[in-house]
Amino acid sequence: MKRFLTPLVVLGLAGTLVLTGCAKKEEPAGTSTDSTLSLGDLPQQASPAPESTYTPAPEPAPEPVAATPAPTKPKPARTKPRPAPKPAPEDPGVTVPAGTALALTMDAEVTTKDKVVGDTFTATLSNDVVVDGKVIFPAGSKVSGHVAEAERPGKSSGRGKMVLSYDSISANDKSYAIDTMGAAIVGKSGTAGDATKVVGGAAVGAILGKILGGKAAVGAAIGAAAGGAGAMATRGPDPVVKAGATVNVSLDRSVVVK
Repeated sequence: MKRFLTPLVVLGLAGTLVLTGCAKKEEPAGTSTDSTLSLGDLPQQASPAPESTYTPAPEPAPEPVAATPAPTKPKPARTKPRPAPKPAPEDPGVTVPAGTALALTMDAEVTTKDKVVGDTFTATLSNDVVVDGKVIFPAGSKVSGHVAEAERPGKSSGRGKMVLSYDSISANDKSYAIDTMGAAIVGKSGTAGDATKVVGGAAVGAILGKILGGKAAVGAAIGAAAGGAGAMATRGPDPVVKAGATVNVSLDRSVVVK
């Protein structure tokens, strides 16, 4: 039995050694095949020639860079002109109606004796002028005017006549046109004085006629003529507004006070 097992063991060991040697011989052959295939895969153009130096392809020249233009200043934006501010609404003011009474005190005497058409005068407002509870023209305001008409009385008979025009009133540092015409101022008549003189002359003529032996009618006529001559030599009184006198006038038109 031992004899039979010993050759078997030897044969097994020998077989093992043979297989091992075969495997070692086959390994280099496989490696050589793989190396050949690997080198064959390289492209012919990229593979360097034997015994030569590989030179890389030249890099492409850089493209020229365009010159950057100098920055320009931006044009200023056009601004629309601002609209002009709307004017403030005008103050309508207060209206002093036509017919408003003015009480005036004359600053100086005005008479046809020394005043002619166009001569000026002044007066002072005596009372406040009130509209809607508000004083528009305070007392003390100055009024300016002029003589619009001046007619002296005749030597024989008739009356003198004077008309005053009130032009403006100054109040609160402003002047306002009033354009108001006053009533005509007529002087006193000289008729009474003239009649007395005529009658007196007639009586004296009658007395003289009797003394002289003439008729009474003739004497009266002589006296009347003498009396008439005396009357013609005397003027009637001139129209006059004395200084300090109060004159009441009414506005001929309305006046707007602002």
